[in-house]
Amino acid sequence: MKRAVAACLMASAAALPGCQAETPKEPERGARRPPEPACERARRSLNRQGRDGSFLYEETGAAMIDRENWLRLNEGGRDRLIEQLAVVAGCAAATPQREVEITIRAETGEVLTRRRVVPSTDFRTGAD
Repeated sequence: MKRAVAACLMASAAALPGCQAETPKEPERGARRPPEPACERARRSLNRQGRDGSFLYEETGAAMIDRENWLRLNEGGRDRLIEQLAVVAGCAAATPQREVEITIRAETGEVLTRRRVVPSTDFRTGAD
């Protein structure tokens, strides 16, 4: 009986959107993965920013930052942070992407910014 219920649940879940295994996407025309040195530099920079726990990020392009720290950043600082997140997300993507979505939230879950960004393939991105 338990096997039948488990099989039924698995079949039901497979029919739901988002429950099927994703097939790998073909690379977008003209998409390039950032070079590994740029990926490492961007990761190091982001990890340095998160040492005190007020900034966390995932390689998918999602990040959380203390709202006060976000407000203290000038426009250039925000743009650099977003670009570094885009490089890391571009490096981590299963296939090269022309654009990646970056979403930065406050610790309360409030969306501070959401952008589609072209990850830089410039080696200097995320420079120390």
